[in-house]
Amino acid sequence: MKISFQLVGKCDGSNPSSIPLETIKQWEKEGLIKYLGEYQDIRPIIAQSSCIILPSYREGIPRTLLEAMSMGKPIITTNVSGCKECILSPTKQGKIYLGENGIMVEAKDAISLSCAIKTFLSFSQDQREKMGKTGREYAIERFDISKTIQAYKEKVALYAKEGGKLVFISNTSFGMRNFRLEVLQALRDEGYNIHIIAPQDCSTQALIDNNFKFHPININSKGLNPLEDFSTLLSIHKLLREIKPSLVFNYTIKPVIYGSLACNVLSIPNIAITTGLGYVFIGNGVKKQVLKKFVCLLYKVALFKTQEVWFLNIEDKEAFLSYNIVKKEKAILLDSEGVSTTYFCPQSQKDNKIVFTLIARMLWDKGVGEFIQALKLSSLS
Repeated sequence: MKISFQLVGKCDGSNPSSIPLETIKQWEKEGLIKYLGEYQDIRPIIAQSSCIILPSYREGIPRTLLEAMSMGKPIITTNVSGCKECILSPTKQGKIYLGENGIMVEAKDAISLSCAIKTFLSFSQDQREKMGKTGREYAIERFDISKTIQAYKEKVALYAKEGGKLVFISNTSFGMRNFRLEVLQALRDEGYNIHIIAPQDCSTQALIDNNFKFHPININSKGLNPLEDFSTLLSIHKLLREIKPSLVFNYTIKPVIYGSLACNVLSIPNIAITTGLGYVFIGNGVKKQVLKKFVCLLYKVALFKTQEVWFLNIEDKEAFLSYNIVKKEKAILLDSEGVSTTYFCPQSQKDNKIVFTLIARMLWDKGVGEFIQALKLSSLS
């Protein structure tokens, strides 16, 4: 049986949890994995994979897993907030949880992950295909993009003027194109004027090509410089004052905090979308605890007048409620940001080779280190 292991995703050097490219290249030299880098269209990679792995420490709802499920691929992921929602009916069997569409393991546990890989290899081809089919059915039933679009339309109809201006603020253009393009297109087609405030990157032109009005801004998503962040707040405030939108959607930590603050000062209805608690809420070091308390305070002030705060999984919602950041009546659960089950549809695999693929930014928090350790323990690479 031919077996191979792949890493796919961007090396994010700006992130505190980033894995150096030199380390990844060393894993390649050792024959553990093949690193394919970053892909604009991930469908061919998923299509030629037998199983998609994401051993992350915490997520909102990982898009990678939704895309894999939609394309009929079994998944292996962790028993943590955001990831566990993607495994249907898991039951504990030794060191793993066996689900109808994949396998779940404990986070930061290379032994459990190694066991999951070996268990998957013990399945027959019919069993793997059944898991993949079940996963696609689950994706269509619970996570299809049509459900997400409908949720947005209902809130826009509630808070915004018909045919008015809608502003979306994010820390990357990539995030707006990759995760929310179908939502933006649907609202545009409803007659709303779509404005996007985000830093420029390789995805900016695609947004402009969709007839969205783009407003570039500097947001250092990982920076801790208060003067730099204050400048971001002022820039958002200035743009919103000029655009005069009917409703604003804010995504990720800094846009949620500074976008919400600016909206509330200007009395603009706004909705905050927490796509995941992120780096600040992972780990228990003294520095992390101090930073977490400060961020929670900023959230509480920023979201005081915000109309609604959306969460992608129940544990993130419960965390905000436990920290008294938002009131219960404002906290709304959204079943992921959705996946287009027509765009991400099953494709035939060209050969019978077993390919395990981890798709994520190359961060330790995504469980890449445990993946490598699991391969060493499995002695399969």
